[in-house]
Amino acid sequence: MDNTTHIEYQDFPPCQMACPILTDAREYVQFIAERRFEEAFASIRKLNPLPRVCGRICMHPCEIACKRGQIEEPISIAALKRFAADGPWADHYKVALPGKSTGYKVAVVGSGPAGLAAAHDLALLGHHVTIFEALPVLGGMLRTGIPAYRLPKDVLDEQIQTILDLGVEVKTGVLIGEDIKLSNLFEHGYKAVFVAIGAHEDRKLGIAGEDEIEGVVSAVSFLRQVNQGENPEIGKKVAVIGGGNTAIDSARATLRLCADAVYIVYRRSRKEMPAEEEEIEEAAHEGIQLFYLTSPLEIIGQDGKVSALKCIKNELGEPDASGRRSPKHVPGSEFAIDVDMVIAAIGQVPDSSLLADELELTERGNRIHLNVPNTLATTLAGVFAGGDAVTGSATAIEAIAAGKKVAISIDCYLREESPPTASRTEVVETKKLPSGVVEKTQKFARCHNISLPIDERLKGFDEVKSVFSEDLAVQEALRCLHCGIGASVSTERCISCLNCVQVCPVGAPATTKMGEINIDRFLCQACGICALECPVQAIDIGLHPRGELGQQIKKAVSMSEDTAVVGFFDYQGSFGPDDVSSLKKQYPGIAPIMVFGLRRVDTSDVLNAFEAGADAVLLAGCPSAREPFAAASSGVTQRMAQAKAVLDVLGLDGRRLQIFDMPERGLVDEEHLTEFMHTIADLGPNPLR
Repeated sequence: MDNTTHIEYQDFPPCQMACPILTDAREYVQFIAERRFEEAFASIRKLNPLPRVCGRICMHPCEIACKRGQIEEPISIAALKRFAADGPWADHYKVALPGKSTGYKVAVVGSGPAGLAAAHDLALLGHHVTIFEALPVLGGMLRTGIPAYRLPKDVLDEQIQTILDLGVEVKTGVLIGEDIKLSNLFEHGYKAVFVAIGAHEDRKLGIAGEDEIEGVVSAVSFLRQVNQGENPEIGKKVAVIGGGNTAIDSARATLRLCADAVYIVYRRSRKEMPAEEEEIEEAAHEGIQLFYLTSPLEIIGQDGKVSALKCIKNELGEPDASGRRSPKHVPGSEFAIDVDMVIAAIGQVPDSSLLADELELTERGNRIHLNVPNTLATTLAGVFAGGDAVTGSATAIEAIAAGKKVAISIDCYLREESPPTASRTEVVETKKLPSGVVEKTQKFARCHNISLPIDERLKGFDEVKSVFSEDLAVQEALRCLHCGIGASVSTERCISCLNCVQVCPVGAPATTKMGEINIDRFLCQACGICALECPVQAIDIGLHPRGELGQQIKKAVSMSEDTAVVGFFDYQGSFGPDDVSSLKKQYPGIAPIMVFGLRRVDTSDVLNAFEAGADAVLLAGCPSAREPFAAASSGVTQRMAQAKAVLDVLGLDGRRLQIFDMPERGLVDEEHLTEFMHTIADLGPNPLR
């Protein structure tokens, strides 16, 4: 029987589509904007077993796809992930283990990100998992390939322990293929095996002097020594050949081990450099000299030791198979760099030789061949493979994606069910914003982590980047443009009055040939103005529906024992919990309700507050510099004027409704607020109570 489940990815925001594990970055960024930090972490953790790791080292393809990047700079999604994962609220998250084991045993070979992710998900599916690791420690390249200044070992230890706490068994110092064959694992009761051995072998440079001269080392072996605290011998002048993160890590590590000068030699331009842009900038900031469009020709030795690196300048030709322009030597441009150590970091490949007699390898003989790519099944029944062992050296998040994918495949294999299929393009192209929308969208500078000063960071391997403060994280999260959760129109109720077209600050609504209104959810920034201006309530905003605000009003009034003042406060004001606590302490009669802009507060909301028994209503917007829709202020003024007119008809003094100007810090101007509260006390209770 075919139990195939088909998954369609539709209407996902660009950041989510770009993530290999489909993390809904928009959701957790939104939670952070609302200071719902525990929920933000839960949103991340439900898909990502290594959130603290990814918050530090992920190449964040989500940020490349981020719509905000078309305005000025993308949201600092990775930094926000780290903020959510590093906070004390993360300790409250509890993983729900199945009540009953399936009884199946699964072996995971390798404890890098792919193996850890697979072990995590398989354990949550009820299987008994054993990780086999050749090294005496867990973590794979996360442990041996990434220096502590980027990924502290205690952070990695904590993340791994959360996976082991699920009941995952570990056997270190076991080299599969030598100590025990893959096929023998089935004799020990394992019903399925996942091979995730990573890519721990450096590619050769293929130039003269590489193998004969002392002082030439591979980046993988060098970083392994560094990360295991072995203090490898370092030259005074070091050349690192390569342009990936491993090359950058090697170069920055040598500085911390007291090299006098460090050079990075890369054959293409900076634009083609695969290393993360921020890492390249940090390397340059620390004093590392980068030679772009430069290829090594020969390692020159003196007395058997490295004395210089002979290079040649390049120019870029036509794109190659990778899509990047091919470097071509410029005749007569040879030159030499005086160095006494060379680190080769031009990429890693898997060492699959010990598995070659049981698994089919690719033509080059190093990667594992997949018999069924969709399920990651190999040619050996019950054995699956993924991560760098299949793809070659890739990113941690791609390895995690492979681990999560194989967990589903193995679970279906054990249950004799068909695995789900999915419709998803491998390359996510970011939809372009029209120039008019870009021009109309308010610009807000991207927030950055605080970094250790150069003189402090080069003394050792302390983490360079700090975590965002709460206020900074909220400020950054508020830059989100709410892709895909904006306004939607009910065609049954819409009367095509064009109010939404006229009031939208970015021009998201448009008319079809049939005269119907259509709102492009990609363009919409969920400001909420159109929903309030729609005379027939045909527009709904996915971000905090109107019914939710009504419930908050009733709850706020019911909880007030004395004078009940409903206060609407704008999230864009970045009000912290200390501000709200201070307000409640000083003015216990005020019940604060947080909203995404006073533009989302309708006349009916104010009147509902009074009908519920509020003695007064105040509206506190954000400082003008933080308001993303400045044009909306006139609409707020008009709606509050309408509300006051209704209050007059009802016999309620208009002074019971007040709009406050916001200072740059804090909730409201104290003098203004104190005067307002005295006025309300003089007016007495709401006669409609």
